[in-house]
Amino acid sequence: MTNIGETIHQIRLSKGLTQQEVYSGIISRSFASRFESGANDIGASKLFAILDNLAISADELRFIHQNYQPSAYDQALWTIRHAYETLNFPALATWIREHRHSPHAYEQLIASYASILMLSYDHRSVGVTTTTQPAFDHLRQAKTWTLQELKLVPVLIPIIASIDGLAALTPLTTRMAANCASYQTAWGDPFHVSNDLLNFYGSLFQTKLNFHDFQSAQNLKTKFTAIDSHQLNWDGRLSQQFWLGIWNLYFGDWQIGNQLLDEVSVLETHHHPRIDNTLFAIRNVRTKQAQTYRQSHPNIFNTESLF
Repeated sequence: MTNIGETIHQIRLSKGLTQQEVYSGIISRSFASRFESGANDIGASKLFAILDNLAISADELRFIHQNYQPSAYDQALWTIRHAYETLNFPALATWIREHRHSPHAYEQLIASYASILMLSYDHRSVGVTTTTQPAFDHLRQAKTWTLQELKLVPVLIPIIASIDGLAALTPLTTRMAANCASYQTAWGDPFHVSNDLLNFYGSLFQTKLNFHDFQSAQNLKTKFTAIDSHQLNWDGRLSQQFWLGIWNLYFGDWQIGNQLLDEVSVLETHHHPRIDNTLFAIRNVRTKQAQTYRQSHPNIFNTESLF
């Protein structure tokens, strides 16, 4: 692999920039030449200033430096997420089996994360096992969560609810919101952590429903609507609409709920194969359960409109 300085050199030339334009006020011209040849290294603060002049981020530099490939961690995470979203559980199980004892800590972590995804898909409660333990311990013991970890945190919800009770989800929710807030700025949400927070609330909502804590589940609407849709990308906006649709099936207007869900479904069905099959599975299950819930509360709902 080339040196960072050599990669910077390649980027500078591809953008048609001179050393003066990139390095002026940061390092000398002679140091810049040695840096670009791989002879000199450079401190982080100066590197960040150089990247600003090149108009690229540190993540983009890493991507280019790795021959335009994502990191090994991202490749592994994308692989298991794709298997989960397409409901390819045999592929997911194979990946877990092949990587759970990997010499790489990140592969063990993701294998454990994938195990929790599989278990929580069709189990109300999820315990701590030899396969789920690594992700559970890693996330629970970390003092703060990084951007990569924020995407994994929702898997804590069913385990904590199972072993510590629903009350333990309150401090977890507070912690998740605080961690996401630290990445949001006056200029917006550069890392789309609002999407991660929305996914967390979606998992929290499902767990509350699974444990029949309907009052708390009903109260979560304020969490969904408090997230500014302008801070969400399109995936996030669709997720927000999806969860509000499910919420309405249980606690609001049945027709509005189905209208919101139909709009999301129409977009998904335009893709062949469908991108996220879990959405359809969740809708099917929750529609039946919402009917049962509303029928058991005739004093609150007019169930005639369901059929």
